Amino acid sequence: MKKVLLLSLSLVIGLSAFAQRRVMKNDIREAKAKATIAVVGNETTTDASTYAPQVSKSVVTNRWDDMEDTETMWTYYDLQSNQYVANRMYQLPNGKVAVAATMSHNPSNSSVPDRGTGYNFYEGGEWGAMPDARIEPFMAGWPSIARYGATGEILLCHGNGAMNCFTREVAGQGEWQFMGTLPNYPEGYPYTTEYPTWPRVVTCGDNHDIIVAVAALQHSVSSDETDVRTVMFRSEDAVNWTVSYGPLEEYNYHIGYFSADDYALASNGHNVAVLYSGCITNSTWMFKSTDDGLTWEATRVWEDPYEGISLEDPDLVYSDTLFRPMNGSIVIDNNGVVHVALNTFEMAHWEDTEAGYYSYFYGRGVDGILYWNDTQEAPIQSEDGNPHHAARLWWPDEENSGYVVMRPDSTKWIGFIPMFYDQDGNIISWDNDLYYHPGSEYVSKFYGASGHPALSCDPAGNLACAFSAPCTRRTDGSYYYRGIFTSYYNVSEGYWHQDEDDLMEDIMLLYSEGLFTNAVQNTANVGEFWFSYEVDDYIGFWWGSNASQTQASENIIHAVKVIPDPAFYDGVEETEAVDAVYNIYPNPATDYIVVSSAINANATITFVNLAGQTVKSFSKDLTIGENSVNIDLESGVYFCTVNANGFSKTTKVIVK
Repeated sequence: MKKVLLLSLSLVIGLSAFAQRRVMKNDIREAKAKATIAVVGNETTTDASTYAPQVSKSVVTNRWDDMEDTETMWTYYDLQSNQYVANRMYQLPNGKVAVAATMSHNPSNSSVPDRGTGYNFYEGGEWGAMPDARIEPFMAGWPSIARYGATGEILLCHGNGAMNCFTREVAGQGEWQFMGTLPNYPEGYPYTTEYPTWPRVVTCGDNHDIIVAVAALQHSVSSDETDVRTVMFRSEDAVNWTVSYGPLEEYNYHIGYFSADDYALASNGHNVAVLYSGCITNSTWMFKSTDDGLTWEATRVWEDPYEGISLEDPDLVYSDTLFRPMNGSIVIDNNGVVHVALNTFEMAHWEDTEAGYYSYFYGRGVDGILYWNDTQEAPIQSEDGNPHHAARLWWPDEENSGYVVMRPDSTKWIGFIPMFYDQDGNIISWDNDLYYHPGSEYVSKFYGASGHPALSCDPAGNLACAFSAPCTRRTDGSYYYRGIFTSYYNVSEGYWHQDEDDLMEDIMLLYSEGLFTNAVQNTANVGEFWFSYEVDDYIGFWWGSNASQTQASENIIHAVKVIPDPAFYDGVEETEAVDAVYNIYPNPATDYIVVSSAINANATITFVNLAGQTVKSFSKDLTIGENSVNIDLESGVYFCTVNANGFSKTTKVIVK
């Protein structure tokens, strides 16, 4: 298990600076870099070419009227995850959306006997009534849902001494059918009483009928030691399952390196990807399959310079602080590109620190949400070549010794704790005493101050990311409430518009905080993104091993549809000069391609080989949405050009 001593970092407010002090066990060390925060939009940079132009701003934009936010269910059980919050929403091509959460309506029994899956479904422009009971006939938790087959859906959860599978033939309709339990453990597992917990599930294949899931096995060896192993499941009928240690076993990382909720899954077509992060003695790994989860290719997204070295090692010393990611999100776009978001924090381990412990720094000056995709270099590199700094957003200010400033490369950083003006036009200063600090139960859920990033991708490859972060303009008198903030990535621009929206600016949410962000990974419509999050009127947890609340409160699971720029996506007449085609996939292709169109249009589709010869050209009537096109080409590399409505789009396509 992770053995952590959480020590405080104080950011003492000055006239224009936050003085940074690192406090060690029985010893106060002054950091070499005391910290001041540069105003967003006025940051120093080392290479302007890597910083996309954005409007200089220090306050999140209010677009509440352009969002569709709904309360979908309520629960007294406020602990929705240990680390990641993943695979609890999906959307069908017809626009219908499902959301799930761990739910209990019993405030008086801490054993939560009524705990189980809360579920709601969006169709016809409306969400259903809030559920009054769980799906399962027994106590369960940590649900994960996905599309299944042509019209159905699938649910995995743990409870009743097993990992359980439920399906429905038509999503949102009828009774859930219990399909049985999944295998308890792989061959050779040394224990006999454990069963897998904390699942994530996705479906893949031409008809979403192949199921891939990950989970954790945990065996208590002694009072202070737990054998933790990650496992992977695969099924083609929701009844017969194969269970293995998955791709981690090849690297011997399946035992002890990653724990429950240290993972997230994504799928699109025949592509499946799993993200493993959250272990303080290992790197961040992404494994990708292009054959429905049969074989995997590994990528080390971020490399821990101390990978595999235990914090228990008495000889472990590193005097340079380490900026590292923890929890994250993953999504695959229609071109098969994997996108990853990771929250970051700072830690150190000095020679005179007790073995097994490290110091953890928190505050605005060590915060950020990191972005990477698998067309980029891996592992993520630091601009100064120091592996300790690959996940570093805040850097020493060369013009002001002893201070740090933010270098928010908008191709690498999604967001950070937003900055706001007060009524007099001054930046609301960060006060570390108002941050619900790591001595609380929140630490293992966030580590970094900004956490729980959730990625959503539309059919054109545009991205949105929602995350939870402290909001400096809202407090309960003692601590900052957390808000849900969103950033956007326009695929034609290639960079992030950071901290664009506050999803909790509605006056009804003024004295609430947002936690446990989740997303529809792949949305049905261009320019639309879907998220869910938990709203709690009290800071801290009521349920949990270190719970601070003295009484239960009703926590609301919100679902919100976000349109970053309605004018750009809406109200376009078909007669206008509109670039109809916004995507051509899959790639590699076999006997067909899919052309995504924004309007109804007649198109000419042409394939040219590497020698510049036209090998196929034909007409096709496109309709709004996805258009399957048979291509009947020999294996090779081609340039596919689609001309429609006076515009053209060319994509290199590999045909297998």
